[in-house]
Amino acid sequence: MEKTISKYTFFEYLAGRANPLERQLVEDWIVQKQNADLFHQWLLEYETKCPQFIPDQDTALENLLLRLNSTMEQVEEGRKEEGEEEEREERTPFWLGRRSNRFWLAAASVTLLVSCGWWFRDPLQYKSYQTAYGQTTDVYLEDGSRVALNSNSTLKVPRLGFWGDVREVGLAGEAEFSVSHTIDHKRFVVKTSEKFQVEVLGTTFSVFARPRGTKVALKSGSVRIDYSQNNRRREVMMEPGDLAFLDQEGAVQLERKQDIKTFAPWTEQRYVFNGTPVKEILAMIEENFGQKVSLSDPNIALRSITGNFKTKNAEELLKTISEVLDLRVEQNGATILLTNN
Repeated sequence: MEKTISKYTFFEYLAGRANPLERQLVEDWIVQKQNADLFHQWLLEYETKCPQFIPDQDTALENLLLRLNSTMEQVEEGRKEEGEEEEREERTPFWLGRRSNRFWLAAASVTLLVSCGWWFRDPLQYKSYQTAYGQTTDVYLEDGSRVALNSNSTLKVPRLGFWGDVREVGLAGEAEFSVSHTIDHKRFVVKTSEKFQVEVLGTTFSVFARPRGTKVALKSGSVRIDYSQNNRRREVMMEPGDLAFLDQEGAVQLERKQDIKTFAPWTEQRYVFNGTPVKEILAMIEENFGQKVSLSDPNIALRSITGNFKTKNAEELLKTISEVLDLRVEQNGATILLTNN
């Protein structure tokens, strides 16, 4: 029986949001020769609507013209001395004669091409999945692993797929990983910076990598954290139920037997607080929803909340906080202020 798919399913596959069943359907559909024309038509349409890399053509052209104009000025200066050079050309090596202008023009072009390749290598080598404030999404990797990406976060994966001995991705923000084990035991590495990475074989864990800190919570399997402190490489092994965080001195601290279920409740649009200070909650609101909240009284920041709240946006969460702590939410345009009643 011939397998068919919809254009929507194909686009979800290209975007990395297809589930394993949809991925298999698309991959089976692609190899059928009778679908080749439609495949290329849809691929062109997707790349036109959702380009993975949009170069700044105006700036690139301007830089190229400046480089060429500079080279041509050198050529014009050389022409002014052409008569003198012609007299010397018979006894002067070619690389010092007027033909050297062509050589330097070619060299400048090669340098420009190499420089462009260096500048744009990251966007060309990696595909980025980015969520907006208040948005979450699931990304399915080619090895069957699933990444739940929290709001205001970016996941980078190799554009041409995993190769070599390591499956490596980059994360800025917050995500929960469900990593699939491979037959060849290929390692899976999540890098949050040049000095911090999480390495696993097959497991479920959450990574928090925001400006205010880095945390890792392990639900199942095993995890090794590799990090650098004082220019020395260090590592920490984690067991299920462990919570690891990077302290102010750059060392990883481990807390055993924690309630890991409360670490990434955002996957279910829930927020779980256990004696959580208001200042930490407000930082989380700014990270996830892009809304900065001010306090009329600095003592409010020290008050804490315990509870499990289901909410879809910052407004609902702020309303809950204000009701629990008997506060008032005042909003003037983009400015939000929490005050005592």
